[in-house]
Amino acid sequence: MFQISLKGKYGLITGASQGIGRACAYKLGEADIEGLIIVDLVKGEEGEETEKNLKDMGVDVKYITGDASSEEVIKKAVDIAIDSWGRLDIIVNVAGISFMTSLETTSFDQWNKVMEVNLRSVFLTMKYGSIPMKKQKSGSIVSMSSISGVTGGSTGPEYGASKAGIIALTKYAAKQLGPYNIRVNAVAPGTIATDMIKRNYSKLTDEERQKKIDAIHMKRLGDPAEVGKAVLFLASDMGSYVSGEILMVTGARMS
Repeated sequence: MFQISLKGKYGLITGASQGIGRACAYKLGEADIEGLIIVDLVKGEEGEETEKNLKDMGVDVKYITGDASSEEVIKKAVDIAIDSWGRLDIIVNVAGISFMTSLETTSFDQWNKVMEVNLRSVFLTMKYGSIPMKKQKSGSIVSMSSISGVTGGSTGPEYGASKAGIIALTKYAAKQLGPYNIRVNAVAPGTIATDMIKRNYSKLTDEERQKKIDAIHMKRLGDPAEVGKAVLFLASDMGSYVSGEILMVTGARMS
């Protein structure tokens, strides 16, 4: 069976302790990535499990506990990659938060926090991660947008806006970094069966839950691993001429 290989590649991923981020990290590990910097706000049992499983795959993992929206933390992560391996080939931006609010109830603090974690973190990894990539004249940056970045969503005004910002930033960076052979893409998942979604769905009635499923033409939620596969394709040399694109992973929900 054909398998994508990341042999000889080194990466950085934010928000990998659980959910979609963990699935993406595991897909990189299954493809034999050599080393991976993980940046997450807290480590905890879930982060320790992610780290252990990746190490069992043979990945040289370096876990940094810190805020991905912090300039200091991202600069440190990039520096560690270069000091450890001499290069940085792949960046995957997954760190993100959301609040269930409305236009009227969203506070300035909530707005700013979501923009910082979801959007500024992506800007920072592009800004500092692209420096060694330019010297190498190669690299791939994949960021996690959302179907909400296209439709506006219903989670809250700040969430869809931050994810739309990722789409615009991805297209801008792809043009800026293309001459250096650095590809920049984003993945926009639909409704994925993360622990958070499962908890939210458990609060719905059977009728409400079915209505949400019916809006998805494939009639099921996506699996985090399916998002991870899309990220792996874009991160790998299989996507060598794909840049500035937003890959929708929605089960035909947007069709």
